[in-house]
Amino acid sequence: MHVFVKPTQTFLACHVCSGLMFARREIKMTTTGMTFLDLDWLNRSAEGVICVRCGFVHTFMGDAHQFVDPAIVDPQDLPVDPFDKTESH
Repeated sequence: MHVFVKPTQTFLACHVCSGLMFARREIKMTTTGMTFLDLDWLNRSAEGVICVRCGFVHTFMGDAHQFVDPAIVDPQDLPVDPFDKTESH
């Protein structure tokens, strides 16, 4: 999936490899106090946006991003991927 970042009105490119495709996973934002009390399950969650190319995890709290099906994204709206030799930007 592609990730649209609402505040910047742009699609996310991986901060490590400039990849444009991402998977998602819930991430617990653990805190020392809750861990000490064995209450990790009460910690807030964030959404991990994982680059499918290199595995780097970008973390988002709240709703400032949305996943978008690649089938409905205009390739001209995506950032340039320096490793994609087939791009015609």
